[in-house]
Amino acid sequence: MNRRDFLTLTSALLMAGHNRFTQAEPEGAQQSTQSTWHTAQKLHGLRLAKPGELLQIIFFFDPNCPACAKLWQWFDTTPRRHLASGWVPVAYMKQTSAARSIALLRATDPYAALAKNYTAFDHATWQGGIPLAEDINAQERLKLRRNTTFWESLFGATPLILYRTRNGEVWQQIGLPPRLHMNNIVTELAPAALEPFGNP
Repeated sequence: MNRRDFLTLTSALLMAGHNRFTQAEPEGAQQSTQSTWHTAQKLHGLRLAKPGELLQIIFFFDPNCPACAKLWQWFDTTPRRHLASGWVPVAYMKQTSAARSIALLRATDPYAALAKNYTAFDHATWQGGIPLAEDINAQERLKLRRNTTFWESLFGATPLILYRTRNGEVWQQIGLPPRLHMNNIVTELAPAALEPFGNP
């Protein structure tokens, strides 16, 4: 299924009310597995979290994806930017996606790099704002390919969001849902810190 077919199908399902909606299960979400969650954390990505924090949510994105630019605009506000998040770049949307993804992965300040890419995003040409990486080596290409292959095995649309809830479940959200649903996801996220065992 190509991107246009996916968007058409998703719109039709949402309009038909095909998907159930609860606070923990936004429209378009489906339950995933613990194995998927653990594998996703091992991919080569940008970590926006304090040392020792557990990731609460993982975003798969293409740096040239306009929907991902809108996702970043939603994320980059208080208090969402303080979520313990992982950002896993993939490359499929444009010829420049690979070099732009690797430029992000090379960044010493992941937050600043993502902000630069999406603040300067060109919506007319679907191009991120971070300069393209040069002299890309085989290891960098392999890591990016692993990201992309795993993402394709989940569905292959961007953004794709994995998150874990307070009750220990893992959910997968395909595409960019309305802000209300995204906000509901945040209210259900597991904490970034391990909770003490037992009651105080």
